[in-house]
Amino acid sequence: MLNSGKAKILYIVTTSVLGGVAKYLLEMLRYLPDNLEPYFIMDAPGYLSDELEKMGINKDNMFFVQMTNSIFDIKTHIEANKKALEIIKQIKPDVIHCNATTGAIVGAVCGAITKIPTVYTVHGWPFTSGLALWKQIFYRILEFFMCAVYKKIICVSEYDRQIGSKALPMYKNKMVAIHNGISNVSEEFRKQQFSSDELKIVMISRFCPQKDPYTLISAVDKVNKEGLNVKLDLFGYGPELDRVTEFIDSKNNKNISYVGEISDVAPVLKNYDVYSLISIYEGLPIGIIEGMRAGLPLLVSDVGGNSECIKDNGYLVYRQDVDDCAEKIKLLWDNRNNISQLGQNSRKYFEEEFSVNQMAGKTNRVYEEYYEV
Repeated sequence: MLNSGKAKILYIVTTSVLGGVAKYLLEMLRYLPDNLEPYFIMDAPGYLSDELEKMGINKDNMFFVQMTNSIFDIKTHIEANKKALEIIKQIKPDVIHCNATTGAIVGAVCGAITKIPTVYTVHGWPFTSGLALWKQIFYRILEFFMCAVYKKIICVSEYDRQIGSKALPMYKNKMVAIHNGISNVSEEFRKQQFSSDELKIVMISRFCPQKDPYTLISAVDKVNKEGLNVKLDLFGYGPELDRVTEFIDSKNNKNISYVGEISDVAPVLKNYDVYSLISIYEGLPIGIIEGMRAGLPLLVSDVGGNSECIKDNGYLVYRQDVDDCAEKIKLLWDNRNNISQLGQNSRKYFEEEFSVNQMAGKTNRVYEEYYEV
């Protein structure tokens, strides 16, 4: 029982950079019950900490602990766990909610030692298809031990719940699927009129091996060389940015452009006809849901929970298949006079299944099982 009348929840996240996990947490916080006080552990100041400050979160509630995405950097992992335990001893949280693989490792160790109820949100299992076989085996073993600690395992897609239940059947009763959700936007940020003489596709992503913009770039280049007028704009940042821009330049196609980094996608999406993300593996990307919210048809790879976003509102593409991607772009081109219906279906499905209200409501009910004020 707390003197303040508030329970404390500690969010542990590997990185503070702009991305799906940061957006997930920010959306959750907008709907956090008044009787919960949030605290944060992240690797360094960045996008997430800046946005938290804008929301009025006290700086004293944020802690920065060096973490690593390298599973074999044992020294850094040990130091991260030691520092996290010191912070936990200081703030005495009622619930720990960890996100992303490294954050989940820290959360599992701290939860096991302190016995504080720990919740884990899976933003795509690290042993999902699309990764090297040895990584899948290694991470399945690692998750076996970590999941023993967690009280509840939130999967952001039904796909993740199913593969988690199959890979780790002893923990399936802990797993619950709660779709990612995001806040609504006003009418001015929704698609109003689609192009008639061209097809404008947008991809917004962190450029890293997982996201594979190269398949999409190659497919757009291919259909343009066959006489279509398809434009592709890419927004993003990340470790493969230079490689992406070089790949674009190598195509020598004026219809394909890297535009720059972007933090607020809402004003931009309405200028396009299709939202695309051809990833190698996924959980359930926030970016796809942002495209649905704007009323755009989808062109996404058939990985992770992406298929759960398709309901008469676009096309699924085989992973890393340039020819299949090109064929789906041709379908969108051939049906561009009726493409507005696909956009309307996207918007309707967003309202039904991917609003922040459903995500926050279900997640808050998970928290309620483990604290009292």
